[in-house]
Amino acid sequence: MEGEDMKLCPKSPISVLYLVSYTLFFVFLVFISRLSYGQWAATYGGGSDDWAYSIQQTRDGGYIVAGETKSFGAGLEDVWVLKLNPDGGIAWQKSFGGVSTDRASTIQQTIDGGYIVAGGTASYGAGNFDIWILKLSPDGNVMVQNTYGGDNYEDVRSIQLTSDGGYIVAGGTQSGEGDFWILKLNPDGSIAWQKTYGSPDVAEALRSIQQTSDGGYIVSGSTGDYSSGESDLWVLKLNPDGSVQWQKSYGVIGEEALSGDDALAIQQTRDGGYIVAGETGCGKSFGVEKVDAFVLKLNSDGSVAWLKRYGGAKRDSILSIQQTKDNGYIAAGSTASFGAGAEDLWVLKLNPDGSVAWQKTYGGEGQEGAYAIQQTTDGGYIVAGRTKSFGAAGFDFWVLKLKPDGTIARSCNFIRDTNVSGIKSNTVVQDTSTNMGDTNITPQGSSATVQVTKVSPNFICGEKMSPLKQFLKRYWHGAKSLPKQTYETLDDFMNMIFG
Repeated sequence: MEGEDMKLCPKSPISVLYLVSYTLFFVFLVFISRLSYGQWAATYGGGSDDWAYSIQQTRDGGYIVAGETKSFGAGLEDVWVLKLNPDGGIAWQKSFGGVSTDRASTIQQTIDGGYIVAGGTASYGAGNFDIWILKLSPDGNVMVQNTYGGDNYEDVRSIQLTSDGGYIVAGGTQSGEGDFWILKLNPDGSIAWQKTYGSPDVAEALRSIQQTSDGGYIVSGSTGDYSSGESDLWVLKLNPDGSVQWQKSYGVIGEEALSGDDALAIQQTRDGGYIVAGETGCGKSFGVEKVDAFVLKLNSDGSVAWLKRYGGAKRDSILSIQQTKDNGYIAAGSTASFGAGAEDLWVLKLNPDGSVAWQKTYGGEGQEGAYAIQQTTDGGYIVAGRTKSFGAAGFDFWVLKLKPDGTIARSCNFIRDTNVSGIKSNTVVQDTSTNMGDTNITPQGSSATVQVTKVSPNFICGEKMSPLKQFLKRYWHGAKSLPKQTYETLDDFMNMIFG
C-alpha cells in the first residue's frame, strides 16, 4: 500500500538449506573434477624415428618427457621435450639442437618448476660428441646451456638433482682410457668436482647414478672385456666428494657360461640398501642370443640379499626400476621372448622378495620397448619408450598411463599377461680396485636452435575417468569389495553417464 513500508518475507529455513546444499555440491564437483585424469596410451611423433628415453610426473600432476627426434628440428637428430597434461594432452613441445646429432637421455623437474635436461651433442662442444646439459624454464625456454667434454667422445646416461640444489651427472668418456665420468655441478652449471673411474685395458660403461641418504652417491654400470662379450656388473658407493667408499663387481651365473652382464638401473631402497636391474647374457643356443633380465637386491654394504633372473628363450631386459609404495618394485624394459611382435614393452611388478606380483607385455606386430617407468601419485604407473606398431611412421614416442594392476582400459587389446617366475640365481662378488683421476674440463656455452613442434597426441586407447568414478575409486574403498559383476555394471554405467 502507498506510503506504507513494504514488509519483506523472511527466507524460510528450507530455502537456506537448499542454497547451502547447492553451494556445497558445487564445491564438491569442483574438487573431484581435479581428480579426473584417467588411464591412456598415446603415441607422439612425425614422419621419421622418435624415441622417448625419460619421463617424470610433474608437481601439477602432468608429465615431462624427453628423448630424441629425427622428425623435427634443425639437424640430423634433435633433443625433443614434451610437457604433457595429466590426460596425455600436450601443454607444450619443443626441439633443441644444431646441424648434427643431438639427443636427451634424461630429464628432471627442478626446484623452481623448470627442468634440467642431460644428453649428448655433436653439434656443439670440444670433441666428436660431448655431454650437453640444458636448464629450461617451466614453459620450456632455455635458461642455461653448456657442453662438457674433451677431444673425443663423451656421453651422459643419468642426471639427478642433489640436496644442495645442484646436479650429479654420470656418463662415460673416451678422451682417455674409456672410463666412468662423474661431474658434480653447482646450480648454475659450473663444476664443483669431476672424476674418472676405471682400470687400464678394461672397458667400463656407466649407466645410472643416484644421491644417497648420507649425501654420497650410488653408481652402477659394467666392467669387462667387451671384445669377448664378457663383462660384470659394477657398483660403486661414493662419498659426497666423489671418493670411493666401496666398490664391487657381480658376475651373474646363468644357465650357460658366464657372459655379458650390465647394470642398467640402480636406486637406494628404504632399508638403506640398493636395488639393481639390467640384463645378463647367458650365451647362445642354436644361434639365438639368450639374454635374461635380472634384479639384484643389495644390502647397504654391497653384499647380496637376493638375485633373480626373469626371461624366456630370447632377449629380455630391464632398463628401469623403482621401489614402490608397498616396498615392492616396478620394472620396465623389453622382451623378445613374449608378446605379439618381434619385441614388446615389458612391465613386471615385483614383491619385496623379488617374486612376481603381475607381469604384462604391451605391443603390436612391430617393435616396442620401455626406457623409463615411475609410480604416480594415484598408485598407478607412467611408462615411456618407443613403438613401431602404432603411431605416425618409424618409431614414435610411446607413453602409457597404467592402473596399479598394469591395465589401462578394456578397449586396449595390445596388453597380454606373461608367466615368468623369478629364478633364484647366484653371483660371483669381488672387491675391485679402480684408478680414480681428476679431470679438468671447462664448460662451454652453446646456442641451440629451439623450435616449437606441432604434434597432436595419437590416443590408441584409454579410459575417461569421470569425476564421480575417480572419487569413488580413491575414497570409497568399499566399492572394491562389491561382487565383480556388480562393480563392472556400475563401472560401465558411470562411463556411459559421465563419458
